[in-house]
Amino acid sequence: MIFANPAMLWALVAVAIPIAVHLFNFRRHRKVYFSNVDRLEELRTESRRQSTLRRWLVLLMRCLAIVALVLAFARPSLPGSAHQLRSGATVVSVYVDNTFSMENSAAAGSQLDLARQKGREIAAAYGPSDRFQLMTADLSGEQFQWLGRDEFLEALDALQITPASRTLGEVVSRQRDFLHQSHAPNQHAYIVSDFQAAAADFDQLAPDSLTLTTLVPLEAIASDNLYIDTLRLDAPAYFVGGTVSVEVTVRNSGTADAEKIPLRLIVAGRERAVATLDIPAGTAARAALRFTLDSAGWLDARAEITDYPITFDDTYHFSLLAGQPVGMLEVDAAAPNPHIKKLFDGDAAVRYATGSLPPDLDSYHFIVLNEPRSLPSGQAQQLAAWVEQGGTLAVVPAANADAADLNQFLALVRAPRLDVWQPRQMKASSVDHAASLYRNVFSATSSEMEMPTVQGCYRLAAQQAVSHAIIACPDGSPLLSAIPCGAGRLYLFAMPLTAEWTDLVQQALFVPTLYNMALYSLPQPPPAYTLGAADPISLRGSYSPSDTPPQLTSADGTLTLIPDLRRSGGRSVLVPHGDITLAGHYRLADEHLAFNYSRLESDLSFLSASQVADRIDGLEGYTLVRNAARPLDQVLRSRSSGTPLWHWCILAALAALAIEILLIKVPWRSSK
Repeated sequence: MIFANPAMLWALVAVAIPIAVHLFNFRRHRKVYFSNVDRLEELRTESRRQSTLRRWLVLLMRCLAIVALVLAFARPSLPGSAHQLRSGATVVSVYVDNTFSMENSAAAGSQLDLARQKGREIAAAYGPSDRFQLMTADLSGEQFQWLGRDEFLEALDALQITPASRTLGEVVSRQRDFLHQSHAPNQHAYIVSDFQAAAADFDQLAPDSLTLTTLVPLEAIASDNLYIDTLRLDAPAYFVGGTVSVEVTVRNSGTADAEKIPLRLIVAGRERAVATLDIPAGTAARAALRFTLDSAGWLDARAEITDYPITFDDTYHFSLLAGQPVGMLEVDAAAPNPHIKKLFDGDAAVRYATGSLPPDLDSYHFIVLNEPRSLPSGQAQQLAAWVEQGGTLAVVPAANADAADLNQFLALVRAPRLDVWQPRQMKASSVDHAASLYRNVFSATSSEMEMPTVQGCYRLAAQQAVSHAIIACPDGSPLLSAIPCGAGRLYLFAMPLTAEWTDLVQQALFVPTLYNMALYSLPQPPPAYTLGAADPISLRGSYSPSDTPPQLTSADGTLTLIPDLRRSGGRSVLVPHGDITLAGHYRLADEHLAFNYSRLESDLSFLSASQVADRIDGLEGYTLVRNAARPLDQVLRSRSSGTPLWHWCILAALAALAIEILLIKVPWRSSK
């Protein structure tokens, strides 16, 4: 048995009052004269026994009445089967799922209406002095504060559907972190949700002996749904007159096959491509929509299908930047490499220049360090900082040269150093076709592919460098390595790019190798971002914290806000805080950003209460409340706070007082 007000038990000392009255009874005795005392002695003896018994019973009833009243004020209860109530404050965190899936119909309205009702019943199970937190899928900052019960109910009534999506593991983690900060002895967490299968990552839940988490599943019916799952662009850069291929994946999460589903591509307000898809139940289909670029700059586009009644995921917004040339510099020792010059000179996609390293490298995206004879430490540090901030550097060493300066630079960027020059003929044995450098270059692989041959090359000493061999010899020594370096990338050749030392410059492989190095140095921004995601968004423009921040506006002008812009790794990033709630296109200065709703809510399959119970079976700190005939607050009082006994104590006190009155008022007749 546990007591909500254990201090009231000190009042049990009041039991001494009737005991003292009984033991020290100072009633006066008076004499009664009888004319015949023949049978008086027998009668007096029998009445004394009855009177003594009656006085002891009255004393017992008085003591029982006092004890019962004291216990009633101490509020005793039997411990619930789920959790042991501790003395002290109680804090309650309630997560109410308000994602898109909660718009589904229920018996008494939408699932969100039912979730609000469950939230009210949870609040009713606790006292007015307990503190509450209302958490939703928004996870906004104002939700992480304690509310009174009335404030909690007001926030619950104002709850609306949100485009954000959260996994079960994320919700539980945020709830417990906030509850543990309260240091309250009684910590209760509730999750009221339809437990959508895609978000129910029960494997991420950890046991917790301090907090009791109660899952309240709502009965939901799975629905068929078609939705655009992903969208991918096929090239690193786009230029006027070129063809853009947009690969769109449409998924059928229902149980019926979908046939002849039209998929449209809208670019700058014009329909540019159409495809028709047949999608079997439970599978996905892909289509490549192509169009020709007829203008430079930013393009806002979208792919869309038609599907009812669930429409939030039928459109996928995206943006792309066309026509921006790559700034390229070839740093040469004596003269430009003729093969590199021939490849890039005059190409509108690349702004090619040659010469020495300038003081400012910000205008270049791709630099080729071609056979450097020396590299002063100042230039080496400048070049290393440029690569760390996102630049792409290709290092082409000179044959059999003093590589001391170059090795010092390679050490700065944690790349393999040039070890020994090997003047012998070797033929490459492998090319990594899966490398990002060759994305969409090879349609198929063949063992008869012509491999480059070298007349001499350096052996690389990897030490602790993280490198990836793109072209390698049979003994495993790389001829071309890719090394990540901060936000940038370094490509290290093991031989000069001249016909004297390698026939790579005369092969077809040379063109995509060098050309993609240049194109990927100026990568396309992501075509779209997901609403509700917390990851910072890297921006192309540079915004100083001291400057007046630009406004973020929607394409239709209905939303304008001041975004949170910060500096990270030498670049500007936008930190989303849930201010954007509608999918579509947005402008930030001269940049275009596209946002889409999370597809986590698109698969409308749900876990039943039995399935949820199986997932948490044996996991400490978790319990389940199934749909019951009794209101949820009554179920929670008996399971969480225990079974209250105070009303039984009141009845016991009244019964004891009633018996006392009967003992005093009803005369006892002696038996003859």
